[in-house]
Amino acid sequence: MRISTAGMHRASIGAILENQTRLSKTQTQVATGKKFQTAAEDPIGATRVAGLQRKLADNTQYERNSNIIKSRLSYEEQTLADITSVLQSARDSALAGANATLGQQERAMLANQVRQNLAALMEMANRQDANGEYLFAGTTSATRPFSWDASGVNYQGDQVARQIRISSTQSLADVHTGVDAFMGIAERNGVFRTTVSAGNTGDATIGLGTVTDPSAWVADNYTLQFTSPSDWQVVDDSSPTPVVIASGSGFASGQNISFQGISVTITGTPAANDSFEIAPAQNTDVFSMLDELARTLEGDGAIAGSNPEFLTQIGASIANLDAGLDRVVSVRAEVGTRLQAIDIAADFRDSEEVDLQALVSSLRDVDYAAAISQLNQQYTSLQAAQAAYSKFAQLSLFNYL
Repeated sequence: MRISTAGMHRASIGAILENQTRLSKTQTQVATGKKFQTAAEDPIGATRVAGLQRKLADNTQYERNSNIIKSRLSYEEQTLADITSVLQSARDSALAGANATLGQQERAMLANQVRQNLAALMEMANRQDANGEYLFAGTTSATRPFSWDASGVNYQGDQVARQIRISSTQSLADVHTGVDAFMGIAERNGVFRTTVSAGNTGDATIGLGTVTDPSAWVADNYTLQFTSPSDWQVVDDSSPTPVVIASGSGFASGQNISFQGISVTITGTPAANDSFEIAPAQNTDVFSMLDELARTLEGDGAIAGSNPEFLTQIGASIANLDAGLDRVVSVRAEVGTRLQAIDIAADFRDSEEVDLQALVSSLRDVDYAAAISQLNQQYTSLQAAQAAYSKFAQLSLFNYL
């Protein structure tokens, strides 16, 4: 095959240019620390790196989300701790008020303390986070959730807890709504309520009662009547015509009276025609609990410490406050569980980020030792090509003439 002089020149110059291109690419890699500068240089590697970088960016956003919800949950946890102290203080006042030796003035002082507890509780329930958002307002976090008027507590928030994503597979509820934290608490024993009729003349009181057979309990209004100090009957008031559903005789103080799957304890000596009401328990809230306790303690001088109605009401207030404390403690435990979940998710993200960064580095970053070795080889090849061309370029008949 015949090779022309021009063809040999083009081939030699092409080899020099090719070596220069490879050398320039390696020099760029060494200078930038990246194996490729554009997707065209390594489409597969660039695609994989882009996907990994999106994952890293997502994790960065999940971290921001976690910090936001962790801050709000920390505010909630502290608020619930403060509310627990307030409710415990009110419970202590109730226990002190049950002392039969206290007079009206001392109970009025206790009532004033409970009123102060109620005011503090209202402020805590309307507490804001660092961004000025109300903690217990649900998604309407710009609205003050609780207010108090003559009718009782009013809740202006909603009952929706915001869901915040803290990882690609996990979302957490934001802080609790006011309803979840403080409202909808079943009063007394949680199933039924017992009260002393205002017109009773005996000194008998009625306990909170217990459920002995849930399947037999029928949620109606009942009246426990004493036809004599030792004879009693239970009347179902919910029927069109009241019906006697249980009766007994030979009553003694401290005796349990059972009917419809429940049992109540009467303590003291009832008078003839004394009665006690048993009705389904209603839902209440921690604010109403304190208001009810204060009103009980503010009763007039006729409601002495040994008055059956007063003692029954004080006992009910203590039971209600116990239920309120249980609710707050339960919500606080949920907050702790969510904070723990945030910490676990953060640990996983940190571990995952290390792995993702390693993968990105393996795909994109240059191995400097290998690159510099390759750079030296390519520089040597370029010098050899240039030297060979300089010798070849002198091969002409004119050099011999």
